Amino acid sequence: MKRLRRLSALALVSAAVAVSFPAAAQWQRFAPAAELVQGKALQDKGLKLDLPSLSENGGAVPLGIVFDGVLDEGDALDAIHILATANPRPEIIAFRFLDESVVPDLSTRIRLSESQSVIAIAVSRSGKAWVAEQPVRVTVSGCLMPDEEQPQARMRNPRVAVSPKIAANRPVEIKSMIQHPMETGLREGADGATVPQNLVRSLEVSLAERPVLQARFHSGTASNPYVRLHVRPGGAEAVRLVWTDQDGGQLSEERPLPA
Repeated sequence: MKRLRRLSALALVSAAVAVSFPAAAQWQRFAPAAELVQGKALQDKGLKLDLPSLSENGGAVPLGIVFDGVLDEGDALDAIHILATANPRPEIIAFRFLDESVVPDLSTRIRLSESQSVIAIAVSRSGKAWVAEQPVRVTVSGCLMPDEEQPQARMRNPRVAVSPKIAANRPVEIKSMIQHPMETGLREGADGATVPQNLVRSLEVSLAERPVLQARFHSGTASNPYVRLHVRPGGAEAVRLVWTDQDGGQLSEERPLPA
């Protein structure tokens, strides 16, 4: 009898897992992902997601993304889109690659409202597409985690760290963060009223005044937007980062690159 009860409990847990985590290739049934892939030549491997299988804080889930797909001569990576299947709004963040000096090895932090799958879609300029997806179990919803109670807060305190050069011809790591609550427009304040949306919209990275990467933030980006990237300087002496909020306000920082 005890064994039967244990088996029944295990069956219930298995059923709950099945509900939380649908079968692989969920992106094919997820309209925002299917639309990004539509009409493109789908490749079977070349895109990797790095996410925890369990996150106790859905408000700040670490995410890594690496693209090592095969590109034809003359082709280049155009963008990587990150989506969430059960967030109120599916878009999390999108990276546009404006120059081949950026190595597609990126990290950021995201918000997840509940246990769900995270989907990454990479597209090339010639029309190829790569897809990766990974389920994440969330203990506390990212929508319930209180951000800074500053609905009118603006961007402040931008931080940029450039790694020292390790070896010749090796990419340089750049870490960036800016303080901002990233209010989604979905959360209730202490008075019960909805806190207005207030987002950092984008981060643009330039080398020698040449834009090389643009990160487009959405409500699924965690507060205090963080982006780690790698660049090949190609003779540039400095890197410049410009953050723009939804009202058009801007903050910028510039750092020298290692010789």
